[in-house]
Amino acid sequence: MSVVTPVDETLHHRAAPASDVLPSLVRASDVGVSIGLFGIALAARLWAVAQVHFPLTEGSGYYVAVARNLVEGRGFEIDAIWSYATPPLTLPRPAFELWQPLASLIAAAPMTLLGSSFATAQLAFAALGALLAPLAWLVARDAARRLELPARREWVTSVGAGLLVAASGPLLLTSAIPDSTLPFTVLAVAACLLMPSAVAGRRPALVALGIVLGLAYLTRMEAVYLGLAFVVMALLTRTAVWRVVAMAAGVAGIGALVALPWWLRNLAVFGSPMPGQVADNILLVRNEQIFGYADRPTLEAFLAQGVPELLARVAIAAWHDLVNVLLVPVGPVALIGLASIVAGLWRRGRPGTSDVGDPVTRGSLAALLITGGLTYAATSVLFPVATLWGTFEHAAGALVVGLIVAAALGADAAVARVRQWRAWPRSNAWLAPAALLLISLPLAAVQLTAAGAQASARGEQIDALARSLPAALAAAGVDENGPLIGDRPIWLSQALGRPVIVLPDEAPADVYRLATDFGARAVVVAEARGMHPAALRSTSAPGAECFLELGPEGLPPGTAVFVVAEECTAANR
Repeated sequence: MSVVTPVDETLHHRAAPASDVLPSLVRASDVGVSIGLFGIALAARLWAVAQVHFPLTEGSGYYVAVARNLVEGRGFEIDAIWSYATPPLTLPRPAFELWQPLASLIAAAPMTLLGSSFATAQLAFAALGALLAPLAWLVARDAARRLELPARREWVTSVGAGLLVAASGPLLLTSAIPDSTLPFTVLAVAACLLMPSAVAGRRPALVALGIVLGLAYLTRMEAVYLGLAFVVMALLTRTAVWRVVAMAAGVAGIGALVALPWWLRNLAVFGSPMPGQVADNILLVRNEQIFGYADRPTLEAFLAQGVPELLARVAIAAWHDLVNVLLVPVGPVALIGLASIVAGLWRRGRPGTSDVGDPVTRGSLAALLITGGLTYAATSVLFPVATLWGTFEHAAGALVVGLIVAAALGADAAVARVRQWRAWPRSNAWLAPAALLLISLPLAAVQLTAAGAQASARGEQIDALARSLPAALAAAGVDENGPLIGDRPIWLSQALGRPVIVLPDEAPADVYRLATDFGARAVVVAEARGMHPAALRSTSAPGAECFLELGPEGLPPGTAVFVVAEECTAANR
């Protein structure tokens, strides 16, 4: 028995699958669906924002701090140094020696009217993140039409995909913890929606794609993988190589025009339009070298690991990015999505199967999966150490959306097979998205609750430090306006209202040299990490005698504070 009933046949799309999803937005019914999905996604994100009251990561704190300084008229600067890789090493510090500015610009927009709080930044990201639901709906509908699903199944599956994206825990967290992840995800999905039309050579789509890629670059440098995905898609459609080169050059040129003002700014401030720390991150032997002062990454140390160790690191990174970034946070939906992709590729490879309109190699879903695959592979191979601290995680949003859409399509196909097997008189297409939502919603609730608890605990610790530390430092004779060294420089600088530079995971002698170079008289360790605070307490390590630990009275549990001994300071003069 056919999967399609007579009722479904009357609703079946017999026309060729549309290759351009953009004109559909002008239809009144489509506008209604878009607004409905946006509203549901916005409500979910406002609930997520209500759970998190403190930037869970220092990266989030960085973007919000720069946004606050922008609104206050200070420009792109911050009162913290988190890396010593790029000069000038001054305080206040010019912002974004490695990261990109768009996330801070987004956070700053509502701050001009509603105040420069963390909650205000979250509101901007909640509104931006709600766009992902209608964007995912468009991706799913494009794929469903290429699969020539009956109209009822197409509608239910595509709307279901939008609802799944609205309720996905990892995507909800990107609104509650403002950083580059969310704007890059939104721009990446928008770029993938444009790619089929751009590959077809349509000039408005090519121009729009160039603009979106330029904005994506101003969010994260992984935008280069979006450009590469466009080239791959064009080649898969058997477009002439010369034409692919011409289109890619045009798109890249438009993107470069968007990024040009930022490159000129970086050239004026840092002496180079491109961040030099990217090369350092490739050469990392251990993640703590990101904060290195005396111990910077070198090519010699990187190569000295040997080929077996290098390959092992890549394998560990690939496993981490697959399991810890995709499968565990997204949950069973990611597994279903991966299985659906494998099934689609297998079906496409069967003899006699046409690839006309194939969503596996064409269309916006294909663009998402190709972009995500390139990002996953490049990050795991090129940044196997840095990705353990979040490099792929911050750029994986487009792949998460692609997996969710693939899961919605795969679950719909499974329901259709059961329907055929059981000879159901109705399509019961709602079963697939309903089952996936039942899986996703509890997982999202657990993730948001855990994130909120973790953020609150961290915020309470930093607030306690901000209350107790000034008096303790003043009693030890430390200048109240001088810079501090700390393992959490961004959080501490914001809480204390004074400059803080990052504590490197290096010997006490090197930490003392850092303190001398910057005129810092105290070291604050919020939690044990690497060799500190144990190394500063050592009785035998060279340089440790120059650090005197303050008593724990009044300090939060687990916190250690050291001041530079007067005799060392005097001897160094």
